[in-house]
Amino acid sequence: MKLRRQLLLVSLVALALPWAGCQYLRQVDQALAEGQLQALDATASAVAARLASAPQLIAPDPERHGRPPGAQLYLNPLPQAPLLDGYGDDWRPLELPARELLDQRGEALAQVTLGQVAGRVYLLLTVADSTPAYQDPRTGLLAGGDAIELHTADRHYTLPVASQGAAQAHWYNLHRGTHERELRLRGRWTSSARGYQLELSLPYPLTGGSLAVTVADRASSDGAKPLRSASTLPADGLPGKLVQPLPQLQAELDHFARPQLRLAVVDSEGFVLASSGQVERAEEDLQRPSWLRNWIYRRLLARESLPEMPAAQLPATLTQNRTSAEQWFRGPLEGRIGAVSVPVITRADDIIERPLLGRVVALQSAEALQSLTESAAHQLWLISCAAAGAALLLLLGYASWLSWRIRRLHRAARNAVDASGKLRGNFPRSRFGDELGALNRAFAGLLAELDQYHHYLRTLASKLSHELRTPLAVVRSSLDNLSVSDLDTDSRRYAERALDGSARLSGILNSLSAASNLEASIQQAETEMFDLADLLDVLVQSYGDAQRGHRFALDKPAGELPCRGAPELLAQLLDKLVDNACSFAPQDSEIKLSVAREKDAYRIEVENDGPLLPEGYSHKLFDSLVSVRDDGGRAGHLGLGLHIARLIADFHRGHLTAANRQDGAGVIFTLQLPYRAAVGPL
Repeated sequence: MKLRRQLLLVSLVALALPWAGCQYLRQVDQALAEGQLQALDATASAVAARLASAPQLIAPDPERHGRPPGAQLYLNPLPQAPLLDGYGDDWRPLELPARELLDQRGEALAQVTLGQVAGRVYLLLTVADSTPAYQDPRTGLLAGGDAIELHTADRHYTLPVASQGAAQAHWYNLHRGTHERELRLRGRWTSSARGYQLELSLPYPLTGGSLAVTVADRASSDGAKPLRSASTLPADGLPGKLVQPLPQLQAELDHFARPQLRLAVVDSEGFVLASSGQVERAEEDLQRPSWLRNWIYRRLLARESLPEMPAAQLPATLTQNRTSAEQWFRGPLEGRIGAVSVPVITRADDIIERPLLGRVVALQSAEALQSLTESAAHQLWLISCAAAGAALLLLLGYASWLSWRIRRLHRAARNAVDASGKLRGNFPRSRFGDELGALNRAFAGLLAELDQYHHYLRTLASKLSHELRTPLAVVRSSLDNLSVSDLDTDSRRYAERALDGSARLSGILNSLSAASNLEASIQQAETEMFDLADLLDVLVQSYGDAQRGHRFALDKPAGELPCRGAPELLAQLLDKLVDNACSFAPQDSEIKLSVAREKDAYRIEVENDGPLLPEGYSHKLFDSLVSVRDDGGRAGHLGLGLHIARLIADFHRGHLTAANRQDGAGVIFTLQLPYRAAVGPL
């Protein structure tokens, strides 16, 4: 992985700043939420204390507290009178809680909902009965099949079930001893796939403040005993009280009203006796232009999953037992609603077990606190993103600068040595005082020392040849004088052998001196424009005359091949390559020379049959004093020919390589010789 990518990954640590900020804001939000619940609890406790001091406000009917639980029915305030058509379409939008009626096996047999408008009581009864037994007039029975019974304070009404049509209510008149129809009770039946439904209306004074509902399910219309029944009538046979909101309690509760605060007073069974204020403002929140941003912030800052606030009723968990309770609920747009419930217990000292009169439930939206937290979160995100972006740009810029310095050092180290192994001497030195600058200077110092050592090796040949000439001349003159003396056969043989060795040593010194002089003379050579094709024609003819033991072939394109360079040096380069090919090629084999045009250079090749190059010698062949000839050095080959050829190629800005042929039958030398870039002074 590159350095810039590594630093880019390291810069991602800056993203921990928003995360840490979110954790801090969550702690702050939790502290503010706890404070809000404490304030809400104080408000609910104040209302509960006021109601405990005036129990007549919450319990104006003392007899009601003596009735068994589940006997009472609640009258929901209705905005308008529903249409009595039996379908109940006007009730569904209100989403009023229904009272379930359970049969003897604990299964739900029916649901009943009651409401009140302008002194009239409205009832919606839905019965789940897959096999209803409707009233059969032929039996002469008042309720031979399924029936609904209404128990008021002083009357018992029976309503035989019909599949469709108006409902008829009958009651037994003790004075006359007959069943009479109650015309003030109006309703209508409808049937459904699950059973039947009754929508009914009666004046409130007709109930006497009490009402009980009984559902009787029979298998047939013969008046037999009901198979199932469900009722709100207690065991003592007295109907429960009708519970409805209390105006005086509502007026008292309005004194504690505040914006975004809902206060509700419920009785011991959870029926709402008074309610003031509103909590939810979903439509206003949706109209805000920043609702989506607030929703996202609330999701990010949410501590835990909260239960959803019921839409049309108070939470059931807050209207149970005799202890205070508090809980958070989820409102619209991931908002939070705090709920606190405080019991109202009478303060009468002469009562041993103080009864639970009801509960005060306080609901308040955390919109203000959440808006404050979201505003802080918004500022935090902006600042954190700006800081993370600045850190990212800074680290990216620093990584780019550092990567540029490393790439510059890499290029300098890669180009410090040319193809011939010479140091170019232009290695840059860094002025920075950091570790990378110290590394750069260490490389520069190391290359300077290597350059001095390389210069010593380059001049070693000329120094040796100069220093050895005088002692060699003394040895040779002594051997010459010794050879003209009278010597026996063995001594003369040893003298001649020493004379041959001195001659070979003199040749070696001459070759070293010539190589050193040639390297210096190459740099002083003059260039000119010439025809490369004509030069190759002349050279191939000369090679054919000089090397009778080999055949030479030339492959070149038609026409002239203009080139700028030193023709005598190029001829010397080709002489070295051809001489090397003749040394290894078998007798009477063909040595092929070819030239071809490429994009910006000529490709000149010399290939011959013979042994392949040893592994790893394709680059070493062109170094000084390197030879792969297996003659024990008797031929005096010092490995300078190909070295000189490479020096000439470098002078022409060319590239000389050696490789084995693809067919594995020989070796091929390739010279890439520029002709466009070479036009002009080299």
